[in-house]
Amino acid sequence: LSHLAYAGSKKLTRLPRRTAIVAFSADEVYAIAELIRRQQGGAAVVLGALSPRTRNAQVALFQSGDVDYLVATDAIGMGLNLDLDHVAFAQNRKFDGYQYRNLTAAELGQIAGRAGRHLRDGTFGVTGQVDPLDEELVQKIEGHDFDPVKVLQWRTADFDFSSLDALKRSIETNAPVEGLTRALPAVDAQALEHLSRDEEIRSLATDARRVALLWEACALPDYRKIAPAQHADLIASIYMDLARRGHVDENYMAEQVRRADTTDGDIDTLSHRIAQIRTWTFVSNRPGWLADQA
Repeated sequence: LSHLAYAGSKKLTRLPRRTAIVAFSADEVYAIAELIRRQQGGAAVVLGALSPRTRNAQVALFQSGDVDYLVATDAIGMGLNLDLDHVAFAQNRKFDGYQYRNLTAAELGQIAGRAGRHLRDGTFGVTGQVDPLDEELVQKIEGHDFDPVKVLQWRTADFDFSSLDALKRSIETNAPVEGLTRALPAVDAQALEHLSRDEEIRSLATDARRVALLWEACALPDYRKIAPAQHADLIASIYMDLARRGHVDENYMAEQVRRADTTDGDIDTLSHRIAQIRTWTFVSNRPGWLADQA
């Protein structure tokens, strides 16, 4: 079987061909991809939030040899078979929804393990501003020696839509067995908590159907990475349209998309526009949210 070995630190511009460069924010991924494009001629980009079609097209660019570098988030550690020789970590810290933290040995190993397959050895290392990995961590990754998982986070899937308060209580249900712990509030639960204090929202969410619709609206991902209150305000606007009109205001939506449909600006500006497009793409693909679903 293949062997995974640590190759130390290398500059971004000196990484070998057939390398995946891993970062943990869309802005960083796009910035690295632009640097690789200028220096090496091209790079594929893979983020977990890309549509399956777009992600597969990017992977195909790399697999076919059209580009020799892949810049990605930890999405490459989940379900993608790639012809990789080397994985380089451009970041080893990530935001887990609540705090920035270092990746565990198991998380690093899951991603590094994309390099090499079957009988072909692979390597992993660091690049950019990341310090070299310490020897103990390297040994754990190379030897697949990871600490056992002792507790898993859990959230109920049995929601009570009989009232807004009943829904909130059901979300807070404690884990039913030892070894599970109730997960901290996710983006949807945070949005619901914020909106439940809005009297206008409460006046609309008066029956099970309307409460379920509110919870569905709260599932809108926070692609823009904005303040929770701002994200909740967008959800409120969408929900009020759905509850009163039966569909989202498509003229407003079209205007938001039109404003984002330009390629001028720096990486941060473009990333923000991409997040806007992703938000409205999600809305447009929700069954029944548009008057004309076609």
